[in-house]
Amino acid sequence: MYFLVTAGGTSEPIDAVRSITNSATGRLGSLIAERLADLPDTEGVFYVCGKGALCPATVKVEIIPVTDTAELEIVVKAVLLENRIDGIIHSMAVSDYRVHAVTTPQLLAKDIFALGASNEAAIARIIRETAGVNRDIKLSSDEKNLVLVLEPTIKIISLFHQLSPSTLVVGFKLLDKVPHDVLIDTAFSLLQKNHCEYVLANDAQDISGDKHIGYLVGKDKSVVRYEDKQSIACGIVQHLTNVLKGIL
Repeated sequence: MYFLVTAGGTSEPIDAVRSITNSATGRLGSLIAERLADLPDTEGVFYVCGKGALCPATVKVEIIPVTDTAELEIVVKAVLLENRIDGIIHSMAVSDYRVHAVTTPQLLAKDIFALGASNEAAIARIIRETAGVNRDIKLSSDEKNLVLVLEPTIKIISLFHQLSPSTLVVGFKLLDKVPHDVLIDTAFSLLQKNHCEYVLANDAQDISGDKHIGYLVGKDKSVVRYEDKQSIACGIVQHLTNVLKGIL
């Protein structure tokens, strides 16, 4: 069997030296990749991770570092189109937004005045279309105020079924301080929308150090609770391989 595991987080550039990122370490993804590599039927694991993420140390795992969501998309497409992948565990914290432009209040005001924008829709269009300042160099730290114009990134999880319909997918959903039923319902909606076999639902308030409460939601909306990263990794691998072997 061959697997694709994504882990860590992406980093979206602001300028030549600055970026927007998140605090994902890749620890859980690394544990999952190690458990998969330990299986006797596993031939290889493609481990696509954010730079600086924790990585498994085993010869069965090919580590492929990426920086931003655009690079992640390219790598994921290449892996799925060039290999037969039996299972995907998409634990990576992918940026929901990337920087479209960096500008200043003065530049925005100038454009709005020059184009005679007189209503909310016109001003919003100018902001969306602004070229901003040159982002290929380090922006001066003397600038007192900068405005970041963000745009949505592609939903990587939506590519998996499109590129490899027979591959089993485990998605991840992280929310923060929500009622339990909202967490499970949101994870189940993600599962249905993206043709996942399972989704691991997390609430950020339940993750701290070794503590990591997670709920593995199945296609029948069954829920299995885990208390730490080791048990989550073992549980995901066990459930996924059971399906692959036709046990469930």
